[in-house]
Amino acid sequence: MKKCFYAAAAAVFTGLLFFSSSGRPASAFPPPSALREVRHSALEDMLALSLGARRLFADLWFIRLMQYYGTQEQIAGVEEKEDAEHGHCHHGMGFGTGKYPEFTALSRHIAALDPYFKNAILYSAGSLAFNMDRPDEATDLLNYALVNTPREWKFLIMLTAIGYSKSSEPGKVAQIIAPLVRERDCPVMLKQLAAFLNKKAGNYAAAAEIYTDMIETSRDPFYTRKAEEELRKMKGLRR
Repeated sequence: MKKCFYAAAAAVFTGLLFFSSSGRPASAFPPPSALREVRHSALEDMLALSLGARRLFADLWFIRLMQYYGTQEQIAGVEEKEDAEHGHCHHGMGFGTGKYPEFTALSRHIAALDPYFKNAILYSAGSLAFNMDRPDEATDLLNYALVNTPREWKFLIMLTAIGYSKSSEPGKVAQIIAPLVRERDCPVMLKQLAAFLNKKAGNYAAAAEIYTDMIETSRDPFYTRKAEEELRKMKGLRR
């Protein structure tokens, strides 16, 4: 029975290989030894390597990462009030906060499978550095990805922004990540961060522009509603 299952799985994944490598440069991947099993991933990792379907499985693990991060976390036995619109516990500027102890391991696993999966790595690094206040782990993740993508400017910009974030200069950080925000495939979480930093620095017009873009382009109802709410609050403050 198991043999039939594995044969069927192999056939399905082989048929999907053509969709797993689009937009990725023909460069070397991390060696198989770079993979570390997370959440019983050994079989899936074996299939990813043997079938050449690294990106396909990286997509799968990124979905799992977002589901994990989107699950309400109970901290130190204290029951958090669940946000009616989203999985995270949002308390003012505590957006996306929490410990999420498996987050770094899951993110690193995705980067090991496919270091060219830019959106996943940027999402993970931004969440670690700016939401969970774990900039060192975010820096390690980006540096790991840069081993295989040394000229990836998006990672370099994020590293610079993380460095400046320690100096409490929100306007400077917003300026550094501005090129990322202008990219069509920029994760909406980074747009949310950029808008907040601009607002904090008093750059209300820039913040409003980003919030408007989020409303027009995001498919996530939580972020669009959040952007609409912020725009209403900012009326009369723009300059």
